[in-house]
Amino acid sequence: MNDAILLFDYDGTVRLGSEHATHYARLVASHLDAVDERAFLAAHAAFVAGKPTTASTFDAYDADNAVRRLAGEYGVDESIRHDAYVETRKRMAAGDFEIWAPKGFQEFIWSLPRGIEVALVTNAPAAGLEDTLERLGLDGLFDHVIGDAGKPEGLDSIIDELLEERPAEALLSIGDIPRNDLAPAADRGCATAYIDHYGRPWPRATVSAASLEELYPFIHRWVTERK
Repeated sequence: MNDAILLFDYDGTVRLGSEHATHYARLVASHLDAVDERAFLAAHAAFVAGKPTTASTFDAYDADNAVRRLAGEYGVDESIRHDAYVETRKRMAAGDFEIWAPKGFQEFIWSLPRGIEVALVTNAPAAGLEDTLERLGLDGLFDHVIGDAGKPEGLDSIIDELLEERPAEALLSIGDIPRNDLAPAADRGCATAYIDHYGRPWPRATVSAASLEELYPFIHRWVTERK
């Protein structure tokens, strides 16, 4: 029996699209004066376009993180930013934004050997997560769906629970934010697959690619070699 565990991140990994982040940015920026609001939104749009123009967004993890960093730069109260994030996630679950899964992801998971475990672990709110997965056509695909994970700190205990008595080498963590998705797994001796959206290499990764689709051959090979 294959004892492999695949641990997938959610945002930027199996859930793609940044329309929601633009809404999130607008909610946060609406609490600024007109001049700062325009500058905030322009900086966020530049990041989404792949051309960051401010120090706070230059190394942001993703479009959501860019909002968080800009909120800090412009002095927006953390409670305001958090409320905007939660409201945006509720609207995402309700189907208000364009989102999609990587091409062929469901079929790829179905093609893997029986007996492997597939987990989804995310810092996104657990509330509404199942609804969003259904919209993506990924409902029922994961053996474990864990929201509000508190990564990176919370990932250690989650890995412990997933591994049970299995060695660290039985787990492959796949994600696009090394600090949150990969470093805790690599520290444990697990394999890691890095989705490098922005051309920022992470040397500790077992493998790197620009998209999840490009990682399918490696993941398939890694799983089947554990037989």
